[in-house]
Amino acid sequence: MSKLKYQIILVSLIILSLKIYSQDKITLNYADSLIGKTINGEQVREAIGNVSLTHNNVKITCGRVIQYFNQNKAELYSSVKVVKDTLTIYAPNGIYYGSEARVVCPNGATLTDPRTTIKANFGIYQFNHDLANFKGNVSVTDNKTYTITSDVLDYYRAVQKSYARGDVKVVSDSSVIYCDSLVYEKLIGISTANGNVKIESDSTVITSDKATYYELEKKSIGEDNVKINFLNKNAIVYGDYAENYEKTNYSFVKGNARLVQIETKDGKTDTTFIFSRKMESFRNEPEHYIAHDSVKTIRNDFLSSSQIGYYFRDKSGKGGVISLSKEPVVWKEDMQVTGDTIYAFFKEDIDDIYVSKSAFAIQPNENYNERFDQISGVFMHMKFLNNEINFIQVDTNAASIYYVYDGASPNGANRSDGEVIILYFTDKKVDKVKVFGKPKGTYFPENLINTSELRLLGFRLRTNKPVRLNYQD
Repeated sequence: MSKLKYQIILVSLIILSLKIYSQDKITLNYADSLIGKTINGEQVREAIGNVSLTHNNVKITCGRVIQYFNQNKAELYSSVKVVKDTLTIYAPNGIYYGSEARVVCPNGATLTDPRTTIKANFGIYQFNHDLANFKGNVSVTDNKTYTITSDVLDYYRAVQKSYARGDVKVVSDSSVIYCDSLVYEKLIGISTANGNVKIESDSTVITSDKATYYELEKKSIGEDNVKINFLNKNAIVYGDYAENYEKTNYSFVKGNARLVQIETKDGKTDTTFIFSRKMESFRNEPEHYIAHDSVKTIRNDFLSSSQIGYYFRDKSGKGGVISLSKEPVVWKEDMQVTGDTIYAFFKEDIDDIYVSKSAFAIQPNENYNERFDQISGVFMHMKFLNNEINFIQVDTNAASIYYVYDGASPNGANRSDGEVIILYFTDKKVDKVKVFGKPKGTYFPENLINTSELRLLGFRLRTNKPVRLNYQD
C-alpha cells in the first residue's frame, strides 16, 4: 500500500469517528446567553433563556441548562420539554444523559404521544429502548378507554405494553381492576393481574390471586381462591379456576366449586350451598346454575348428593327448583329419598319433592333406629306444609311399610301394595294410608317382626349425606 493511500484511509477513519462522536454528543443550538465555567474541575457551560438542544433525533427545550462536556450530560431547568417524533415529555427539571440517550425527571414528569399520557412524581425515559420507568402516583391513560394508576410503571412504548406495580387500579369503559401488579397489553386488549385481584363490572365482582381480563371479549379468567359475586342475584360462586363472560352473562368455576345463594325471610337469612367439581352459571332468564360431579346441596334441613344438579332460581328472588340426576339422594331431616331424577321446589321453605322412576323414601324411627318406614314406586310426590312432611303419594307398582306404635311402644308393622299409595302425616308420623288399584295389605305382629328382613325391594341406606357446617361467605 502506498503512503498516500494510507494517509487517505487514515483521514477518512478520523473523519468518520468524529462524525460518530459528534452525533452522540448533546448539541446546544440556541440560548439567549451563554457562560463558560468549571465545576469540580470539569469544563461546563451554562446557557440561559430559550434554550434549544439536540441529541441525534431528540429535541430539548428549557429555560436553563448546564452542559457537562466530558460526561455528555445536560442538567435541564425550567419548563423542560423533550421531544422525539410524536413523543413529548414535560417536566419542571431533568437530567439528560447523551451516552445513554436517557432523560431523568426527579421532580415529576408527563409523557404524551397520540395514544398515551403518563404522569408521575418521578420519571425516566430511555430513548434507545422506547422504555419509560415512572414511579410515585403514576397515572396512565390512552385518552379514550382506560386509565391505569399505580406506584410504579414500566411502559414499552413501541409495543404499548405496561408493567404496573403497587396499588394498581385499571379503569375502562367496561370494568375496574384492582391488584398488586399488572401487565397490560394494549394492542391485544389483555390485562394480567396478580395479587389481591378484584375485577368489578356491571353485574359481577371477581376476586382471585391471579386474573386475566380480555377487554375486547369482556371475558375474565380467575385463578386460585376465586370468588364471583353476582351483584343483582345475591349469589356468590367460589372455586380454584373461573371464566366469566360479561356479554353472555355466563360463568363457570371448577375445582372445589361452591355456590352460595342468600335469601332473606322476615329479617332472617336463609342460605343455599351447592358444592361440586364444576359449576356453570347462566344469568339470563331463566337464571340457573348447573353443578357437575360430586354435587352436594345444603339448604337448611334439605340436603342432597348427586352427580349433576340444576338450580333454577325463581324470578321473585326467593326459592326456585333444584333438579338432581345421576345417583341422586335427598335428605329432609332424617328422611332419605332416592330415584333416577329428583326435583325439589322451594318458595321460602321446601314445598314439594317429585321423584321420577325408581322412587324410594326411607325414614327411621327416632327411638328405634333399626325400624324404617318405607315407600317405593315408579313416581313419587312429597308435599310439605310449614317445612314439615304433609303427605307422600307414590304411583305405579306402589308399596309401603310403616311401623305401628302403641304410644311409644312398638306394636307391629303394616305393608301395603297397590297402583297408588298415599301416606298422610301428622307430627312427622304416618297418620293414615290410602291404597288404590288392587290394594293389598299385610299386618306383621310385633312378635313376628324381623326388622332386618322387613325391607322393600331396592332398600339401601346411603352414607354420603352432606355435613352441614358453619360455612363462611
